[in-house]
Amino acid sequence: MVLRDIDVNLYDRARLQQQFGTFLRAPSDEAAGLVERELAGEGYERILRETARLIAHQWREHIQDSAVKGFLFHGPVGIGKTSMAKRLAYELAARFDRAPADAPGADPADEVVLVLVDGADIARGRYGDSEERLAELFDYAREGPGHSHRFGFGPGHAHAGETVRRTVLLFDDVESLFLTRSAAAAKEWHFSQNSVFFHNIDELDTAHTAVVLTTNRIDLLDEAITDRLMAYEFAAPGREVLIEVARARAAKQHLDEATLAALVERIRADEAIRSIRAVERLVTEAYVSAIAAKP
Repeated sequence: MVLRDIDVNLYDRARLQQQFGTFLRAPSDEAAGLVERELAGEGYERILRETARLIAHQWREHIQDSAVKGFLFHGPVGIGKTSMAKRLAYELAARFDRAPADAPGADPADEVVLVLVDGADIARGRYGDSEERLAELFDYAREGPGHSHRFGFGPGHAHAGETVRRTVLLFDDVESLFLTRSAAAAKEWHFSQNSVFFHNIDELDTAHTAVVLTTNRIDLLDEAITDRLMAYEFAAPGREVLIEVARARAAKQHLDEATLAALVERIRADEAIRSIRAVERLVTEAYVSAIAAKP
């Protein structure tokens, strides 16, 4: 099957802007940009700055076979690993995609997209189908929708100056996909699937593509993944970061100061609230309660 844009979970610049808002400060080689709905915390800014700088350098310098294929984001559930991957793609779009794709004179080679892949996108009923789907996704990233790009210089490498869209492939929650051989749940098809994934990572055209994996169980992953990707550990956010997330989320929902103060007090007092997802859930519950209480 030749994949098209409608066959994948595609995030272009416009869709990423819906999540993060517009840029308040443009990115530069020295610093990451600043968006309206920024990920809070110094650790997130550091990871964004380092990963964006690496990928931007490889894309600008047309480094097709870099030692840095992409990144492995690991850490507890609900602390922003997937959001960071999307924010990275948005950062890269701001650096490369200078005009909307449909604008007059826009260069398709400047477009940056993110493709979100989860287990449901890979899992198939028949033996071999999952491996085929994996290969299709990498072909899509390398050759564009409908194989619209022409390639040379060996597998995955484009002619200099050709129109090749830049892509971030995000494989989300991969602990169920790429199990280590020592895992009790590992089956023969896992090993075959892993082999296809590793082959495509090794052949990745790093001048136009980057890969990000997220997991909350790095102990279950095949060791070859950590050998091929740069790993970043996401620690549980501090209380002040969680409170900042609550403030931003509450403002978006137009919650009043009294409701926000109650949320902040609860976050400070309840040690069980340790993740961004937990805070977002609290704010959502407060929003629903506020609407329900209106006469």
